[in-house]
Amino acid sequence: MLAGDTYQRNFTWPVPDIEKSLWGSNSELSSQSFLKQWALGFNCLNYNAAPEPALARHFFPDKGFLDSTCTEGIRLELMFPSCWDGENLTGVNGDKKSHMAYPNLGNTGTCPEGFPVRMPQLFYESIWNTYEFRDQEGQFVFANGDPTGMCFSLPPE
Repeated sequence: MLAGDTYQRNFTWPVPDIEKSLWGSNSELSSQSFLKQWALGFNCLNYNAAPEPALARHFFPDKGFLDSTCTEGIRLELMFPSCWDGENLTGVNGDKKSHMAYPNLGNTGTCPEGFPVRMPQLFYESIWNTYEFRDQEGQFVFANGDPTGMCFSLPPE
């Protein structure tokens, strides 16, 4: 199973997030397109400040913000879909995605029609010590060349 989109380069939904209690009244916010982007987070780590909630920021902060605010680095977060179609193990034609979907509230809620089996929620976190590079010129870029961080996923095979 895969999560994320190796070709995504921007967060196309409202910033900051719309309160979850309003998601049910907006069908776009329970769409798989939104949920796939919502399931990616960039959490600034600063142990001398109030912690940020998981999945609160859906874009990679710029280096100036990382240098000035994220004294313990950054945590990249990726939530995997948890609703299974109950039949396919690798998706349609082996795409490793189409057999899974997100529940309508991302990490909670109801599975969409056609995905009757609820699976355990997988939430991956990777911590990078970006602060070690403070005051150095440059930009953080993912290994595939993405400077936005929106591709935080495995590339397709």
